[in-house]
Amino acid sequence: MGKDYSAMTVDQLEELAQVVLARIAAVPRFRRGSLQVGYRRCGKPGCRCARPGEQGHGPRALWTRTAKGPGGSRGQYIPLEQVDQVRAELDSYTRFAALVEDYVEINEQLCKARVGSPPRRPRGADPATGREGGGSAASPASGRRTKRP
Repeated sequence: MGKDYSAMTVDQLEELAQVVLARIAAVPRFRRGSLQVGYRRCGKPGCRCARPGEQGHGPRALWTRTAKGPGGSRGQYIPLEQVDQVRAELDSYTRFAALVEDYVEINEQLCKARVGSPPRRPRGADPATGREGGGSAASPASGRRTKRP
């Protein structure tokens, strides 16, 4: 859970929602997922990467993210000169996701504040009518409960 907005008035919440929405709109381009930069071995026995002490081919940068559908993830090799840009985009997504979470919590608090609590009814009152008395009795013919006169 994020911040506690329960002490704020409806007007304060509405103003804060607009501020957070403006911050969301100001987030620069982003992407979700992760970035790995490293070396790998190709698996060919005669390749230089198979020699002892070699770190492998690379460095290579791979951006990955989970996705719906077959395979469950997507990936893309990133040119090394763009690694800093991709890291910045990933950081922007983290900021975006945090702002969206705040916006959702603010809106939930606004909804709670607008609904308020239900009015109290007298003890023993009929929930359908709010009047005293009420109740039901079994109908002898059908066995169903019917309203008393």
